[in-house]
Amino acid sequence: MPRRVVAGRKVGDLESEILDVLWSAGTWLTGREVWERLGDESRAYTTVMTVLGRLVDKSLVERVEEGKGHVYRAAGDPDELTAQAIRSLLSATAHPRVALAHFVEDLDDPELVAELATAMKRARRR
Repeated sequence: MPRRVVAGRKVGDLESEILDVLWSAGTWLTGREVWERLGDESRAYTTVMTVLGRLVDKSLVERVEEGKGHVYRAAGDPDELTAQAIRSLLSATAHPRVALAHFVEDLDDPELVAELATAMKRARRR
């Protein structure tokens, strides 16, 4: 099975399952709650915790301390995570306006170009 890509990052099957659990929950969950919601008791709890840590390292999941442990939530929905990745890429270049202009000029989807133009008009009004 090909790996899923979330916000430009390849994620494995278990990472993808954990993200799906967090997205459907829409709230903070403990590691145990994530493990329980995965519904596969043959999968080790420690494995789920390791993968949650990797997702935190990839900035796809947020972790905060709560009591003696941690709670986790998705760092955003798939579209928000993609937008964050794009912002991060643009901030990594010396010329973000030039990079963005190249991106837009190379688009071959007229509907997407129209949606971008509408979004730009909304952004200018703010």
